[in-house]
Amino acid sequence: MAILSQILSHWTHSFPYFNMSSDSFYKQAEEIIKDHQMPEVKIERAKHKEGGMFSASREYLRIKRGDLVIDLCAAPFGKDFFISWWLYETESAMRNILKSTKVGDYLNDRASKRTFYEADEEAMFKGCVHDCVIEAIGKVTEGKGIRGLTDLEKQITSGGM
Repeated sequence: MAILSQILSHWTHSFPYFNMSSDSFYKQAEEIIKDHQMPEVKIERAKHKEGGMFSASREYLRIKRGDLVIDLCAAPFGKDFFISWWLYETESAMRNILKSTKVGDYLNDRASKRTFYEADEEAMFKGCVHDCVIEAIGKVTEGKGIRGLTDLEKQITSGGM
């Protein structure tokens, strides 16, 4: 589970007086993402707790590429519907094992020094998935009286909340 301080980017939008099933939106988004044929991308469903250990879980569409993960949420909220996604980086199993050791400190220091190529890969992954989400929104809202998103509403937030 990602911690907000580990979040690299985030995007959210609410659609007043619009409703559909989360599963329908996920299927539409997944189809578009697959159509883009992004290299080394895996798509699956993931569950996140709404609160503590005994709270209900919410299903997300998880799009993964290496250590980068985007968890996409689409859900009703009262009479409205919202869509959000969170981009974060997972820690490899080896880095978890070596945490708080000299080798782990060295690897974490090296990992924090990303190359231009790694930064470009992250930007391409994030941008392509975001464009797919925007396209899916267009397809599910088309002809339903929902105003299209403005350029400002399409903008991505960097970092945690």
